[in-house]
Amino acid sequence: MPGWDLRPQGISGVLKTTGETASELEEYGTAFGDHLTSAATSAGTISAEGGGGGQDGEQAAGGLVALALSQYAERASRDLQYVAARAGMSLQGAVDATTAYLDGDEEMAAEAQRAALAEPKLDMPGAGTS
Repeated sequence: MPGWDLRPQGISGVLKTTGETASELEEYGTAFGDHLTSAATSAGTISAEGGGGGQDGEQAAGGLVALALSQYAERASRDLQYVAARAGMSLQGAVDATTAYLDGDEEMAAEAQRAALAEPKLDMPGAGTS
């Protein structure tokens, strides 16, 4: 593509650093889920009867705070998966475009760049089920 001035060594270094940072997202996502689960479990329940909210005197599994945290976690999980998918597509697009450019195929490089900008398609577990 006219105007492209690529330096493979610089690109390689940026991709390595960015890939390492992106891989940490998985660790952060796992910790995020663990902390939300712990918070929901520790939140307690509210009951009009004062007994704990469960049937037959059993303790309820969660209260309003646990429900709110669960709904928040569901939304945040989708957002985190989107960010991870977007980062992966961007990194792969940069690799593909650079490889095509270095092979002298500028049209393929431009196509790889366009593909990297496409909207990621997420396969969410349980999506569409109630």
